[in-house]
Amino acid sequence: MLEAGKRRVIFLHSWYTHPESRSKCRGFFLRNIFLKFFIGKTLDGMRMSEEYLESTEHLDYTCIQPAHLLHGPVTDQKFKVSDTESCVPDAAQAINRADVARYMLDVLDDETSFRKVRAIGVGEP
Repeated sequence: MLEAGKRRVIFLHSWYTHPESRSKCRGFFLRNIFLKFFIGKTLDGMRMSEEYLESTEHLDYTCIQPAHLLHGPVTDQKFKVSDTESCVPDAAQAINRADVARYMLDVLDDETSFRKVRAIGVGEP
């Protein structure tokens, strides 16, 4: 990217990349079985890449961490955002892929989203 003179990148990760946030996950099975034994290592890898990005100076990145992805259509729901946790406790645990794409387009040129790892959600828990 340096050679091409490009700085802006957007990554799609997941809720719960911070191991500390996994205890906030609602639901016994999801918290104690699924996150721990099925996707925990993948989430740990995502967190490692976020830590690497945080140490770089040459990229204007945004790591978007949506909840569970659904196949529904785009909506006009207002996004709930957290820059401090890798989940949004007051949002639903699922979001339509189309809404995630809408959010990605919304932040593409938004300089307040540069160099952020940002969890997103919609709706109520």
